[in-house]
Order: sequence, then structure tokens, then C-alpha cells
Amino acid sequence: MELCKEFPEIPADFNDFKASPKPYDMTCNELTLKNHSKFAVLFKVKCTSNKRIKIEDCSEILRPGNQTSVPIKKLVDNIDGDSLYVIYTLVGKQWHDERMSAFRCWERAKKQDVPTKCVSIRIKKSTECEKKEKNKKDKDKTKSED
Repeated sequence: MELCKEFPEIPADFNDFKASPKPYDMTCNELTLKNHSKFAVLFKVKCTSNKRIKIEDCSEILRPGNQTSVPIKKLVDNIDGDSLYVIYTLVGKQWHDERMSAFRCWERAKKQDVPTKCVSIRIKKSTECEKKEKNKKDKDKTKSED
């Protein structure tokens, strides 16, 4: 794999790009991404519904050995069944400069049909939702006993 290639091929066994926590807990308010590889990683974070979840600073080029946090906010109380998706590809040394734009890099990657990988992260039920469900079950149980 060449570092000078604009978009190096992602090895089949590539596991040097990590997202946490998994599953995601909305009480964290941010998703942490770590790049343990020798390549920069171009990524974007998406979700199942922009009406329920807001992702700020969702796209970036993460340099080798670095980590970043992506702020995430829930816009509604119930986000059961939602997920986050981290779509990424590797980029060559010409994209390692901090002045380079992730948006511009994604445009070039799309034009060149660069293969990407995706990490799917389930959003854990919040404890508030779990409490509401338990209270509802308790109420239903009480009604059925009457």
C-alpha cells in the first residue's frame, strides 16, 4: 500500500480506525474516533434520522495517531432503534495537511468512486426511556391485576 497514492486501498483486515463507545450512549454527548494507522482517515458520521439526532462537525480528515470527538445531540426523547454510521476511507499524504478540507476530499473521493467502509453503531436505549418503559409496564400490570 502506497502512502503517496491519493486514496490508498483499504486492506481487508484494516482495524486501526476505532469508534467508541459501542453501543453509543446518548448521555455521552460525543463519539470518539481514533486513528491508530499510518494513513490519514477521511470520515463522516451520519445517523438514521436528522430530525431526531444532530451531529456537529460530522466530517474530518483524521491524521495518523490522532483522535477526535464528534458532538452528538438528541433532538427528541425517543431515539429507540436509531444508529450512527461512520463512513470512512484512507487518504494519502497530500491530505495530511491541517488546512485540507474534508468536504473537498469527499468530493474528489466521490468523483473517483473510491471504496469506503462503514462502522455501524447502535444507539443504546437511554435510561430515561428504560424507566418510562418500566413505569408503563408496571402501570399495565397494575391495571390487569385490578
